[in-house]
Amino acid sequence: MKNNPGQLMAFLQSKGGCVWEADVDMKQLNFISDQGMHILGFSKEKWIETPDFWESRIHPDDIEVVSQYRDLYNSPGKIHSFEYRMISVDGDIKWIKDSVALINESGFQPIFCGVMTETTDFKRLIEMEKLEKNVFRLDINYSLNDLLLNYLTGLEELFPQMQCSILKVKNGHLYDGIAPSLPAAYMAAIENQLIGENAGSCGTAAVLKQQIIVTDISTDPKWVDYREFTLIHGLRACWSNPVISTEGEVMATLAMYYGEPKAPTEDELQVMERVTALLQIVLENRQKTEIISETNLLMLQSQDLAHFGNWNWDIGHNIVTWSPSLYKIYGLNPSEFKATFEGYLELLHPEDRTRVTEIIQNVLSTGKDTEFEERIVQPNGEVRYLRSWAKIKSDQNGEVLGMIGACLDNTEEVRNMMSIEQQNKQFKDIAWLQSHIIRAPLARIMGLINLIKNTPPEELLQSELLDYLSNSAHELDDQIRIISQKTELKDRGGL
Repeated sequence: MKNNPGQLMAFLQSKGGCVWEADVDMKQLNFISDQGMHILGFSKEKWIETPDFWESRIHPDDIEVVSQYRDLYNSPGKIHSFEYRMISVDGDIKWIKDSVALINESGFQPIFCGVMTETTDFKRLIEMEKLEKNVFRLDINYSLNDLLLNYLTGLEELFPQMQCSILKVKNGHLYDGIAPSLPAAYMAAIENQLIGENAGSCGTAAVLKQQIIVTDISTDPKWVDYREFTLIHGLRACWSNPVISTEGEVMATLAMYYGEPKAPTEDELQVMERVTALLQIVLENRQKTEIISETNLLMLQSQDLAHFGNWNWDIGHNIVTWSPSLYKIYGLNPSEFKATFEGYLELLHPEDRTRVTEIIQNVLSTGKDTEFEERIVQPNGEVRYLRSWAKIKSDQNGEVLGMIGACLDNTEEVRNMMSIEQQNKQFKDIAWLQSHIIRAPLARIMGLINLIKNTPPEELLQSELLDYLSNSAHELDDQIRIISQKTELKDRGGL
């Protein structure tokens, strides 16, 4: 059954939006309702009197829709829906949803009838969500500057008349600007700019911690010191939001520039707030990630300097994770050695394996933390002395999940203690020599002296006594020389 043209037109008008009528080549519009002026900003006369006007306003990336319309000649009476973008009088992109039908009645020239509905806000919402998801997807692999540049580029595609920038804030200055389309000379000129109440939109937003809307740079006092070089680059309006962390610190500023004096619409203000909120998340996450990375680096460096390493044992899967410094303590290459509990036992000194195994089993059975001494043997055969700690990890029900621990390589301390013990033994040997070996000839000498003092001269056998006294003195001298040699050897690190 054929559709009545009047009924079809009434149906299209009932859907609201902009009703239109055109020839089947879509080169000439015969009619367009008043809503057409609201969609693109052109008068009804411009739509109707300009040949190929509709096609001329189609976004270049959607131009294939023109041929799709012309193909409708083969589907009379059916209503078809299309979505595409058009360019408004001021250069903005407008998303259009168009319901179209071919009217081909005998005695009448075939025509297309349709109703256009602008869906820009809805489509931008969808595209903004896609852009934001892409930012979070790329956040792990991209550098911060590349990530922000990718995000701003996507924003400018949604708002072609807008030019965006992000300036980081540090020590009262704006720096490290990111902008996909602003002139490089302009970005260089504002690098390291001091923030202040009349330091342009961004400098003012940063110091006041509030949104700054400058609709006309040429007249606004906030731009008086920066106006000349800004206008040279064709920038006439600038809106800026501070990006403030949860601690109240201004991390950056977001700016949106326009080539003509312009005040933001309510939708544009909402977009600014949405973009600012996302930037807060991204910048804070990166700050925290950098802090964690720096902390981990310092921890690893500290572990290396202290010869301290830690480990984590997943008991169920028998997977042991070592810190980099622990591999160094054991003299192993992480790419060549797979840490397991059995592998760890193999690295222990043979005399310590049974004792350490019992210690670990006791921790597993009692759940009590422990501290113990152990020796390991490196691949080159060197024995190292470790002080180790172990602690159980359990779930909320008390089920053992694994064990964590740490090792301190105190080999040098142990060797120093052994050296001290050896030195103490040497001192004891010397003391024994002093108290026993030296004491004997000294006692004889003292006895001979007493004998000489208490014996009458006529009874004194002078020659024999002097021989005894001389022998004892020589013996004492020999023992003193031996002690002196031992002391010299000790001072040189011998014995």
